[in-house]
Amino acid sequence: MKNMFVRRSALMLSVAFASFVLLTGCGKEEKKLSFELGDMPEVAQDSDTDIDIDALNEAADAIKDLDLSQDNSDYDADSGNTKEAEDEKQAEGELTEYSYTDVVRDGNDITVTPNGGLNASTELYDGKDLGGFLDYVDDSVLEKGRTINRDLFYDLLATMLVDKDLSSDFDQIEKNMLMALAVANNFHDVDIEILDCELDADNAAEYRYNVNAFGTDDTWIVNYGDRTVYMNDGATEYHSDMFEDKYLAVWMVAIEEYYLE
Repeated sequence: MKNMFVRRSALMLSVAFASFVLLTGCGKEEKKLSFELGDMPEVAQDSDTDIDIDALNEAADAIKDLDLSQDNSDYDADSGNTKEAEDEKQAEGELTEYSYTDVVRDGNDITVTPNGGLNASTELYDGKDLGGFLDYVDDSVLEKGRTINRDLFYDLLATMLVDKDLSSDFDQIEKNMLMALAVANNFHDVDIEILDCELDADNAAEYRYNVNAFGTDDTWIVNYGDRTVYMNDGATEYHSDMFEDKYLAVWMVAIEEYYLE
C-alpha cells in the first residue's frame, strides 16, 4: 500500500452521516471531492482539490478488506521487545513501563494506561513527528474551524502501539492511526480523558476504555473488528459513521500523503 498513491495536495474532509459523492466538472478534467456528513470531518462542498480520485477509490477498496482487529499478545513483555529488562516473562500482575504506556497483565486480562510518552514530538515513521501530521490534518483535511482532538488521539494511539520498539512497521502504524483518527475526529469537540484501557488477549478487537467524558466516569467499549461503540458501561450503542470505509479511506490517503510522499 505504501506505493499505491501518487502525489496529492490539499485534502478537505467533512465527516458524519451520509453519502460520498465524486463530481467531475464539465469541459475540463476538474474533479471535486464532496461529503455530506454529520459527526465526522466536514468538507467544503464546492472546494477544488488536487487529490487523485483513483487513489482515493483504491484506498476505499483496500479498506473493505482491512481487519482492524489487533494481536493483543504484543502487550506481553515476552514479545520480542528489545529492552533488556523485558527479556524475561512478565510476572502476572506486575507493572511493565513501556515508552508509550504502562501495562499490567494478569493472565489474559491486560490493563493499559497511556503515560504521555506518545505526544506531538513522537516520530513514528520517516522522522516526521505526530504534531506535524496533526497540523497537516487540521490545515488540509478538516474544514476550516475544526481541529482534531489531539489529546484523545495521542492516548488512543498509545494504547494501540504500546511501545516504540513494537511499532516500527508502517502498515501496522497506519492501521492504528486510522482507528485513532476516526474516533478523535468524531469526538473533536468533547473533553474526554482516557483513564486506562482494559483488554482481553483472546479478544483482540475489543477495547474497554475507562474514560471521563462529559464530566462523568464511564466505560466505552469499542470493537474495532465489528466497528461498534457502546457507552454507559456498555449498555448503550453509539451510532456513528466514523468507521465507514469511505471515511477511513480519506484518512488513509492523508496518512500516506504526509508520511510517504
